[in-house]
Amino acid sequence: MRTKGRWITRNSCQSERLTGYQSGVRIAGNPVEKESKVPDKKSRKPRPQKRLHTGTEQLNEKYFSKVVGKALNLLELIQRSSHPMSLGEITQQIGMAKSSVFRILYTLEVAGYVRKDESGNYGLTTEMRPWVSRSFVKKLVDIAKPGMLAFRRKFNETVSLGVLFDNHIEVVAVFESRQLIRMGNTVGRIIPPHASSMGKAITAFQTEKRREELLRSYGLHRFSERTITDEIELNSAFEQIRKNGWSVDNEESTEEGFCFGAPISVGEEVRAAISISFPEARSPKSEAREKLVASLIRLTREITEELVELQ
Repeated sequence: MRTKGRWITRNSCQSERLTGYQSGVRIAGNPVEKESKVPDKKSRKPRPQKRLHTGTEQLNEKYFSKVVGKALNLLELIQRSSHPMSLGEITQQIGMAKSSVFRILYTLEVAGYVRKDESGNYGLTTEMRPWVSRSFVKKLVDIAKPGMLAFRRKFNETVSLGVLFDNHIEVVAVFESRQLIRMGNTVGRIIPPHASSMGKAITAFQTEKRREELLRSYGLHRFSERTITDEIELNSAFEQIRKNGWSVDNEESTEEGFCFGAPISVGEEVRAAISISFPEARSPKSEAREKLVASLIRLTREITEELVELQ
């Protein structure tokens, strides 16, 4: 869409005005340093542990608090679980002594970060869920960045990453096309679960209750003539997305905007998605479209596999 000589780009497809090539890279949060392996000074062989993934090459052991790092690992492990975890489950997955895990959990419980139910299982308190989700975002962006950059170089179109939070889906990283006329996106933008490709790719794989919560929270707003606002039609579209393993936004959130999206899983749950966006005039046809979608699905699966290895 042109307005007085300018192209109005959209968030995956939502609006943002750009007049020329900018930096092309936007990421939520600043990367922190990654822990390096330092030999244990004790003679006994150290117990293997799940280390805090920090996202850069080196970490200064002199200033790194291992106790705090272990506590953060426990919080992230509990946050990733789809159910409250027992002490035994946590101990097995975190790779620490049971007594050490119990002391950290007790401290976190007293401080109000975790809660223990009647069965003795641990879960995050309501106040902590958004905070831990943000720490997950930093890991996800660090893992996804190389593949997203390669994907942008290959197709020269805007590539975005969106993440599911408690009641909304938010853009957390954007690598824009280098072409003058392009689709744009903005980190921090909340995207529609029923119209954007990333929103639909995530929402389609949620439980019926969670889908209803997301749709009710955002609302079934109409952005164009092609926006699906009928619940029956939308449920049918979600079913097709689950069957195909990818989604499409065909001018549903922005006129003259076209996007494909594919989900990223963490454990058994879809928690994120990646999209590629372009002006409708450059949307690929037939065989070219199949190759692009296949590449997108391959990228999201590789990220999913890396997340599994990180757990």
